[in-house]
Amino acid sequence: MVNFSRWDGLDVQRSSIIGDRIVRSAGRNSGSIEITLPVKLLVLQGVMCRVELRDGIAAEVVLHPDFSPLLPLFDKVWSLLGLTFKTREDIGEFWEGDYILGLFPEMSQSGRPILAYADALAIQESSHGIGEVCSSGTEKILEPLARIIESLATVAAIRLGLSVQTAAMFGTQLAYAASGVATGTIDAFARGSLLDATAKIGWCRDHPWADETWIAAEPMIESILDQCLDWDKEPGLLARNRQLWYQAHRLETRARTERS
Repeated sequence: MVNFSRWDGLDVQRSSIIGDRIVRSAGRNSGSIEITLPVKLLVLQGVMCRVELRDGIAAEVVLHPDFSPLLPLFDKVWSLLGLTFKTREDIGEFWEGDYILGLFPEMSQSGRPILAYADALAIQESSHGIGEVCSSGTEKILEPLARIIESLATVAAIRLGLSVQTAAMFGTQLAYAASGVATGTIDAFARGSLLDATAKIGWCRDHPWADETWIAAEPMIESILDQCLDWDKEPGLLARNRQLWYQAHRLETRARTERS
């Protein structure tokens, strides 16, 4: 398992006020009440929730969504990653403790990768089950799938020996290469260096859950990993590569501007 002990002291319970709503009767003779949740919580539609009353001076009614049915989806993506690394090293089993799990894909303040239940719910909504995406649902799952791949691949890379910083780069590059969707943490250098190395971006778009899709992509994934390992072996190499890439990009942009 990945050791994130240096950040453990920073883990806090995240909370936010999403909006105010009035409790009302569900019908005069129904014996029930209902409350309309804010639009942001629409992702919870269909999720079983336990209702808890915390009584006292400032009474609270708390909803506890049951997200346990989503864990097999994270397991599936992890197993697909494991297939691509089986000739190099066993990455072990998926363990929730390696991540900050939350409802929404917010930025982690502890340094751990984020896994968002909202992403898994979005994939579930467009699927008949793990590995069975509706014919019209593939495009809908690519962005949430990219974020899940990014987090899981980051942890897998750490287990394969990369530093935390370089493993994060590996995660963002693999997520982009696989899905063709840029996550919020990937920069122009991370995207551009992939495009310079290969034209095959978005290789899992058609069949994201097929073992054969990931096995076929093994050489590309190994290439990304080897580049990240090189960055780890030589301190400052990543920063130099990034600087040279941006310089070359500026020169190319200027040349095109002058020609036009």
